[in-house]
Amino acid sequence: MLFISTPFLAASLAVFCLTASAFGATRLPDDEVEALRDIGNTLGKKDWNFNVDPCSGESGWADSIQVKGSENAVTCTCSFPNSSVCHVTSIVLKSQNLQGTLPEDLGRLPFLQIIDLTRNYLNGTIPPQWGSMQLAHISLLGNRLTGPIPKEIGNISTLQNLTVEFNQLSEELPPELGSLSRVERMHLTSNNFTGQLPATFGKLTSLKEFRIGDNKFTGPIPNFIQNWTTLKQLVIQGSGLSGPIPSGIEQLKNMIDLRISDLSGNETKFPQLSNMKSLDKLILRNCNIVGELPDSLGGITTLKTLHEGLMVTN
Repeated sequence: MLFISTPFLAASLAVFCLTASAFGATRLPDDEVEALRDIGNTLGKKDWNFNVDPCSGESGWADSIQVKGSENAVTCTCSFPNSSVCHVTSIVLKSQNLQGTLPEDLGRLPFLQIIDLTRNYLNGTIPPQWGSMQLAHISLLGNRLTGPIPKEIGNISTLQNLTVEFNQLSEELPPELGSLSRVERMHLTSNNFTGQLPATFGKLTSLKEFRIGDNKFTGPIPNFIQNWTTLKQLVIQGSGLSGPIPSGIEQLKNMIDLRISDLSGNETKFPQLSNMKSLDKLILRNCNIVGELPDSLGGITTLKTLHEGLMVTN
């Protein structure tokens, strides 16, 4: 008969309980683990170690020191009792040399709020399946993505940030994006988008930043931008849009950064900007503006940057 001393047995049980407790404190459901496995394969993420819990912050799941611009982290939120049930809420993989495609399987992470794949080498298209998620933040900046923004993205009622700058996306912007009532940041610069800005964008009254430079849009800058009264940054440089700058721009009293350039169309007078008391940066270049600078511009005491190509005099 095998005899085990009482002290040894007690110590062994204590170690087992502590180990079980440690694993139980960051337990990710098996279906989310399998989803991460498939997501990693699709992205080309090769250093996720599935021998440890993905919520542990170990073995490739999160760098101990996060370097700005190269953040690498899978973040979980754990709930009671005893924080034993966890769910993936954020995936941030910036500058990780990912060379795969965007995974449809993100939808298998029902609690995911943030997906940030900035500055990788991802190609392919944006999956329409993402439209069924409850995301707050999408950043795909600086990849090799092609195709349109799926109309289904307009179904993400929780979305606050949509950043797809510096890709090869194309076609017209879907009108459904005008349903993003909570979106505060829409960055679309440096793609191949075409067509006019959808009239539905007039409903985006939570916008704080809107950037569409370096695209192939057509038509005039729409009058509905006057609805964006919370806007702080507007960048329409080399977008393909034509002038004139709408007179309603004076309604944007919270503007800090205003950059518009390379507008085709008829000559026009300098726009009224005197209501923009917090304006810090102003670029109006090649906008067919004629005449003198208004005296009211001197009353904007916060203005630090005034581009030398601000106007064309007659």
